Amino acid sequence: MQKFAETLLQGNNLAYFMSAFIGIFIFIYIGYNTLSYRILKERYHGIRFTTKNIAYMTMFTAVSVSVTVVILLTAPITVFPPIRIAFEGVMVKITGFIFGPIVGVIVGLITELLVMIFVPSFIHPAFMITIVFYGFVAGIGSSFLRIGKGNNWIIMTVINTFLIGFAFVMTYIIDLASFETISVFGFEMSKQVFKWVFIGSIIACVFVVWTLALVTLATGRKKALSTLLPIVLFATASEYLVTSIISAWGDYEFLGLSGNEVNTNGYIIMLMSRLVQAPLKILFNTAVLYYTYKAVSPLVKRDR
Repeated sequence: MQKFAETLLQGNNLAYFMSAFIGIFIFIYIGYNTLSYRILKERYHGIRFTTKNIAYMTMFTAVSVSVTVVILLTAPITVFPPIRIAFEGVMVKITGFIFGPIVGVIVGLITELLVMIFVPSFIHPAFMITIVFYGFVAGIGSSFLRIGKGNNWIIMTVINTFLIGFAFVMTYIIDLASFETISVFGFEMSKQVFKWVFIGSIIACVFVVWTLALVTLATGRKKALSTLLPIVLFATASEYLVTSIISAWGDYEFLGLSGNEVNTNGYIIMLMSRLVQAPLKILFNTAVLYYTYKAVSPLVKRDR
């Protein structure tokens, strides 16, 4: 286990592992739904690729691509992948949240390919994986939208369990590693600093989640909480599992940060910078996604 922990903390291995981990879940989910559709037939409640649903998917993809392209052409700085995927991911997440994980994956992949065709930029698999995973994670969040209606405590429990579990697993991996320092750009950084960045980010995120929930309840919007909390859940999962861990790999390559020695890499710095930003980004993304979903969802009535 110690050897595995040390391997994860070297180079981009943590991003590779998380990409493979979520990728396996996507294939399992697609396989499960395919079998369910063939076996259950009329009793199947998943996504059906009817003419209406395909039209909706096409529309969301077109909106996502057109808005992203307009923003990229208007503000050239947004061509940089870390900024581009932030804008591009909004409609992908909303589509996944409305139609489920499979559609989220399809729309995410098509959107990224079309955006790269219309506005060529730095191409890296990490950013394509990030957009596709956004759609999948948001789609999983849609399941909790149904589960949590009238049971907001269930979603709050899931969110807090995820955050605490993520912090525990990552700090455990860091503690297992035998080296005490990580060399970054010639500077020796204690692995304890790295560990406390994870813990501090999680504590700040828990504070943000509880503040959102309490403020919503205090303003008498209990029904809104049933929609808000699933969005908080997938926004949190996306930020930590996808944006922080996987996008940091793309950022690292995009900025040309590299190291030749063992435990020397810019990936750690990019990961830490993502973790520091995570609580505020979750708050911002939740607000944008919530109001976008409230505006769009009444216009959509998908076939099942």
